[in-house]
Formats: sequence, structure tokens, C-alpha cells
Amino acid sequence: MPDSFQLEMIVAAEPLRVFSAWMDSREHAAFTGGGEAVVEPWAGGRFIAWDGYIHGILLGVDEGRRIVQTWRTSEFPPESRDSRVVVEFEPVRGGTRVVVRHSDLPPSHVKKYEKGWTEHYLKALARYFAKGGKPTPASRAPETTWGRQPEKPARRPHETSAGKGRKAAARKTVPRKSAAKSAARKERKQRKPARRPSAARRKAGSRRSRR
Repeated sequence: MPDSFQLEMIVAAEPLRVFSAWMDSREHAAFTGGGEAVVEPWAGGRFIAWDGYIHGILLGVDEGRRIVQTWRTSEFPPESRDSRVVVEFEPVRGGTRVVVRHSDLPPSHVKKYEKGWTEHYLKALARYFAKGGKPTPASRAPETTWGRQPEKPARRPHETSAGKGRKAAARKTVPRKSAAKSAARKERKQRKPARRPSAARRKAGSRRSRR
């Protein structure tokens, strides 16, 4: 199975401008729409994207032209080595050809990451510059083909631990009507006259008194 792929996209902006957006933490988060990003734009700098789902180290930076880095996600098998990404920015009529070469991937992940790069990087980058290339605050990364898990829905008020405690207390509390009935039954028992001794007991008692 192949462990690499190559993709490209034409972006309507100059190479240096596209390179700068890629290497800026705020703009990187803005054009990918994938939550917080940290890009340290020098060799040896950290690369973190999609709220930490993607991370790596920059190995080489040629301003406006080329980026080389390691790359892995939280889905990589522990025994897998880091993959390698090369991004090139070539001047063409109408803007920049962005070329992504990704190699040394776990073979079972290739198709998934190829789709992820296309949808969440190259197409997203083209849309970003088509709309003027203005950074916006990054939001929490959504569930995507990159493999992020959906956020767990917040508990409803009645499902909180406090609510559960109130429910348990309510179950333990005796309803007022039941308590009133119990008190009435107890009172009736107390008011009942003592039972008269039976005829046999009365005869036995009279014989004892004669003796």
C-alpha cells in the first residue's frame, strides 16, 4: 500500500502572502477553521494545529517558497514514526500554486489524510483568500475527516449531580397523604377499648376466687 501522496491548489494571492498566512498562528487557525494553532516560524519551531490533533516540528523554512516539517496526529499508532510534509509555494498567473507532498504515513491512514488536506487545507486556503484573507478568531475544532470526536452534549439541568441528589431525596421523602393515613391508623389503634375476656376465662377466674 502507498504511504504518500501529492496535492496542489491555485490560490489567488502572492506566494509570500500565502506563505505568511500558513506560518502565522492566528491566520493558520482562521483559514483551516480548525480551532487553535501554534506555528513557530523557524527551523526547530513547533507546529500544532486543530487544537493539538496535528503536531510536528519545522525542519526547514525558506521564506515565501518552501516549508519542510514532521507531522503526525493523535491517531497515529504509537510505534509509527513521524510522517514528513513538504509545502511549496510557486508563483503562477493569478496567484500561487500550493503543492503539498506528504510521505511516510501509516498506509491505512493515507486516504483519510489525503481527503483532509484537500478539504481542510487547500480548498480552505483558496476560500480564505477569495474572501479577502482576513483572520478571524479561531473556534473549537469540529468533527471532521481528520478524525476529531464530536463534543459531548452538556447535561440538562435535571441531569446534573445536584438534580440527581434532589430526585433521590424526593424518593426517600414520605408523601404527606401517606404520613397522615399512618398517623390516623395509629390513633385509632390507641383508642380501641381493651378486649373483654372470653366466657371460658371468666369461668376459670370465678373458680379460682371460690377456692
